[in-house]
Amino acid sequence: MSNCCSASAAKVQTDQRQVALCPCCSNRMKPVERIVLMHHVISPLNQAILSDQFFFCSDTDCSVVYFSKSGFVIETSEIRGEVGLKSNDENRMICYCFDITFSRVMKEIEQAGHSVSKAFVVEQTKLKNCACDIRNPSGKCCLKEFPK
Repeated sequence: MSNCCSASAAKVQTDQRQVALCPCCSNRMKPVERIVLMHHVISPLNQAILSDQFFFCSDTDCSVVYFSKSGFVIETSEIRGEVGLKSNDENRMICYCFDITFSRVMKEIEQAGHSVSKAFVVEQTKLKNCACDIRNPSGKCCLKEFPK
């Protein structure tokens, strides 16, 4: 399993200061590894992905999910599943490694005052049992997506 949420991985992600403007919404977006696209983009489009630097657009109002500076654009309709970060739906996925939705976490908080799902994910992250760097369409750790 990956150490995607570990301190060393976070440092690598922090060091990637390169950003690009989304060609659709013009917001500044951060890079994403090509392997993430390979796992989330539908076939056969995933076989045509260039060896280029790609960026993930997290804007909920934008149809673009991935783009490169050279103009290659992948939209939500070209992704295998839901992109939780691009949704405001209560049932959106927030943890792809363990299939945890926003609504599930909110119900836990409402009923118990805290989220057992978040505690579980934190523990699994410490055990290096997460794979956010591939399973999450953003290529980033999901923990910051959990409601407080």
